[in-house]
Amino acid sequence: MAPPPSRNASLDALRVLSLLGIVTLHVAGGGFADNRPLGFLVDELSRFAVPVFFLLSAYFWKDADLARPLRLAGKVARRVLPAFAAILAITIALRLIEHGRPGFSPSPEGVLLLLWTGGPAFHLWFLPALVLGSLIVGTLLKQFGLGWTIGVAIALYLTGTIIGAYSKPLFGHGFPFWMDRNGLFFAPIFLVAGVTLRRYGDRLGNLPIATIAAAVVTFAALHVAEGYFVVGRYALGHDYSIATLGYALSVAILFTRLELRSQIWSTVGQATFGAYLIHLLVLDVLASDLKLGANSLLLIALTFATSLAIGLGWQWVVGALRPRRPAHAVE
Repeated sequence: MAPPPSRNASLDALRVLSLLGIVTLHVAGGGFADNRPLGFLVDELSRFAVPVFFLLSAYFWKDADLARPLRLAGKVARRVLPAFAAILAITIALRLIEHGRPGFSPSPEGVLLLLWTGGPAFHLWFLPALVLGSLIVGTLLKQFGLGWTIGVAIALYLTGTIIGAYSKPLFGHGFPFWMDRNGLFFAPIFLVAGVTLRRYGDRLGNLPIATIAAAVVTFAALHVAEGYFVVGRYALGHDYSIATLGYALSVAILFTRLELRSQIWSTVGQATFGAYLIHLLVLDVLASDLKLGANSLLLIALTFATSLAIGLGWQWVVGALRPRRPAHAVE
């Protein structure tokens, strides 16, 4: 099957929605002091976002790269790790200036944990997880094929769910978040889902959109219920659990079936990576420096809009600086 086009307005719209979800769950992570029950609810309902970003990353992988896992992981690393290093350095520098400490332990173990989790820039854990997950999934696909890769990814995902969301009900205590939220347990299932959806998504063509939407609502409700079970009335939602898989997949499938055409979605969609990188810094300025944290919904809207505006500005700068090919250049 031919690879999907480089820009897909419907999937770009999904990127924008997922960015909004990530901003929302990070605002909710502050407790939603003005409405804690609402904070719990919107946090739980936003947990499709990070899985969807993994899925979309793999959706556009090329078969030639999948045949060479090291090349695949290398391409992913070259795309995301410079940004990881830049935002991490900025965050640490700001921590030193504002608080006199870097936000991580300057020991060998502390540095390794910093590179694994992002440390004070904790949202950056997604980027090293994407690289590691790409290597794992690419290797499994090459050596064992799609069926075995899906099976191994599900086993890893369930292991992460036990270590993470279900650790307190099962063991009476929790484990550090970096043990389950990473490229080993979290990333593979959503990456292989992206590959599978690209290869076989056309088989869903006869499935009514209303049915897919009903699946989204059902899995969202299950995710909220599951979150209440594992974290109770605590203000924070949980990263992922059993229902999260169906929730994220049904949201992604829904958007693959939509037929959005507006170029606006693709323009804004391209800015979501930059907006994702910068949004936590924007949130900190708005909440701490400008003292806007008392109204959580306003904080979500301003953080989302400001981060996207910065992302769009960066896209414009990059486009303006990119060398133009002569009109007569051979394609």
